[in-house]
Formats: sequence, C-alpha cells, structure tokens
Amino acid sequence: MNLVNKTQEGLLSDPTPFVEYLTLELNQDTYKTETISEILDKFSKISKSIGQKDTTAMMQITIGFSFKAWSALFPNESMPDGLHAFIELRSGDRHFPSTPGDIFVMVKSMRMDLNYQASKYILSTFKPIANAIQDIQGYKYLDDRDFIDFVDGTENPKSVERAEAVIIDSEPYIGGSFLIVQQYFDKQKKWDSLTTEYQEGVIGRTKMDDIEIAEHKKKPYAHNVKSKVEIDGVEIKMLRQNRPFGNAMTHGTMFIGFAKTANVIETSLKQMIEPGENGHYDKLLDFVTAKTGNLYFIPPQLFLDKITSSAI
Repeated sequence: MNLVNKTQEGLLSDPTPFVEYLTLELNQDTYKTETISEILDKFSKISKSIGQKDTTAMMQITIGFSFKAWSALFPNESMPDGLHAFIELRSGDRHFPSTPGDIFVMVKSMRMDLNYQASKYILSTFKPIANAIQDIQGYKYLDDRDFIDFVDGTENPKSVERAEAVIIDSEPYIGGSFLIVQQYFDKQKKWDSLTTEYQEGVIGRTKMDDIEIAEHKKKPYAHNVKSKVEIDGVEIKMLRQNRPFGNAMTHGTMFIGFAKTANVIETSLKQMIEPGENGHYDKLLDFVTAKTGNLYFIPPQLFLDKITSSAI
C-alpha cells in the first residue's frame, strides 16, 4: 500500500524557506454540510491557482482540524481515534497552555509573497464560518537554525522511516496524521548569557557543527534526551516542521510536530515539562516560553476529496 499517495501535500516534505501558519476559530457550533463542502472545495483550488504562478516555488498547503472543529464540521463522520482537545500541562513554573484554535493551515513554499497571497484567499474562503486568530510567518534562518543558533530538525526521520512515523496506516483514515502546534518565545538575553558549553549541554548537540553529543556525555536534562520517546528501548519518531518567526526584538520558534498517534508527541511534551524520576526536566524550558498549544487531526487527501465532491 502506497501511503504517501494518500496524504495531504506538505505533510511529509521538508520545511521550505518560507511558511505561513494560520489558526482559525469557528464562530458557531454547527454548520450545514453543503456550506462546508463549498468552502473546502474553494480551499482545495487555492494551492493550484496560486502555485501555478511559479511552479518552481513548490507551494504546498496542509489543513488540520481540532476535536471541536471535527464535531462541528463533520458530524456524520467518525471521530478520529485519539483526537481530543490539547491537554494543558503545568509543572513548577513551566507551562504548556491549551489555547483556542479549531482549524490550522500550513502554507509553505519557496516564496513569501505567494504564501501571503494564498493565505489571504484562505482566510477569505473560511470567513463565513471561522475567524483568523493567528497568522505567523516563519522562515529559514541560516542553515536551518532557530534563533538560539542551533540547527533545528536534525533528528527528523527520512524517507520510508518518515512515512512510517507520520502516516496512519489503518482504517478509516489511512493517510492521515496528528499534529501538535506550539508557539515558543525565546528568552534571548538569558540564553545569550550562557557559555557555549552550557548551551550545548542544554540542547545535546554541538553548536557550530551540529554534532550529537555522545550518549554517555549528554546531560540528563538535555533537550534531545527529555524529548525523545522510547518504547521498550526503541525510539518512536515524529516529524518536526519547525520554523523560527519574528524579528530582532521579539522572536521564537513554531513547534510543528507530526506523528501517526497524538500520544507520541504528548508523551514527548510530558517528559519535557515534568522532572521525572531523577528530577530532571528539559532545561531548554528555562529559556523559552510556550504561549499556545493545540492538537489537530490532518485528514487524508481522500477524505477532503470526498467532502468537496458533494459541492460539485
């Protein structure tokens, strides 16, 4: 079975130099099926219409729905197993909030201007049922670094391993995936006050050449220790399509984590924020602050096609 052909565009590909992250909130609790079909039909045409202006820009658009949105928009469809509202986490002075967000759209390409134009039409298309509450423009910084100057996404799975980690391979939503989105703001002054050696201990990789620190030398509070999910000694991967956002004054990272089950990402977040048996939480959380938190289901392309076909 070729699972890749069943996914939405943009799900499995690497992050592009420019991306726009749109979060929308529904303006009521129920909608007519005909209305949703017409809106998603218009939405499905945006990528093709804007993308054909420059095919080398490789525009890809991916959409996801929260538990609330699924119930309101697709009441006659079975609820994806494992889809629920994002669970707020708090430990000490560390906090992963659960914030509003019913529909999430990721628009990515090689051109910021095309992303903007597509996003403008997307927001207009969904206006009858949802209001935009966040529009974040992310972009590539240097050699795929975040603004704390470490390479981001190094440990993403590749090729077949990526598909196996991200794509649901069982009915009724073969080709779907789960996504958790968090917006993190950097505490830049506090981070810059650290020595490079200490920063590398926090991340678990070297700063300049992006080499993973040997397991026996890693700090127990390192980000790549606390965020790693293992079952019976086997690492369970996720795909991060993170990008930095902001400017020299205010900036951070959009965490965009895909996995075939929400539990994989939720386990990672829980390990990061909680001290664990040995009292170590993810030390990176001392230098960043999570401002948003949402869980979405990314339906397979066939599901979207089925919904839009009734609009024809």
